[in-house]
Amino acid sequence: MNEGALQAKSDRAKREEFIRDNEHTILRIASKATGRYITRSDDEWSVALSAFNRAIDSYEPEKGDFAGFVGVVIDRAIIDHLRSLKKYEAEISYSPELLTGEGDYEEHSEVLKAVSRESSRTDERNKTNLSLKEEIIEINEKLSKYGFTFRDLKGCSPKAGKTKRECARAITHILDNEEVLASVLGLGRVPAKEIGKQLKISLKLLDRYRRYIIMAVVILNGEYPLLADYLQYIRKDAKGS
Repeated sequence: MNEGALQAKSDRAKREEFIRDNEHTILRIASKATGRYITRSDDEWSVALSAFNRAIDSYEPEKGDFAGFVGVVIDRAIIDHLRSLKKYEAEISYSPELLTGEGDYEEHSEVLKAVSRESSRTDERNKTNLSLKEEIIEINEKLSKYGFTFRDLKGCSPKAGKTKRECARAITHILDNEEVLASVLGLGRVPAKEIGKQLKISLKLLDRYRRYIIMAVVILNGEYPLLADYLQYIRKDAKGS
């Protein structure tokens, strides 16, 4: 691919051929950046294609493999495009701050402004935030099976220290008991009576924060390292209670 990019840089016919050969790659990168399937009929295709051409024009072998370089260029272009159209906030308006019960939901409704407020952000920062977006999208797909999404956690995340500790105890109990964990993941229900009796936690609290507890269990039981970082307090609070 590196050689093809260098040839395409100085030969128009080679460039057109190179673009045709990599059409699937361009669409794949654009789809990953937006979090939805992109086709040639979407505006994002034009944005990604233009970015692909810019990547060809500016590519130098010392910058590394063209595949990685063009991925970053297209990512940035798509992000800037979505932000300019205000679509980014409309599609993903979920703040990781909801996981800790901190911050104001409305204030953070632009989350994943996350990906890049300034074009000068580092490549690593951009990739980290794109990964966060992907984790949220995947978590939403799983939570939707239980009848709610990340957005529904507004007002359903514990804020008071004691409440957070009680929720942390319930979450840790579920994660540490295979049968209970399987039941929660399979049915999307928190066995409030059982947990309340064993841990002496009020049923009212368990019912009120049911969605939050399920969300935390799904994240901490899965492969969501960025979102899990927001929940590090759970094990600590559970031990300290």
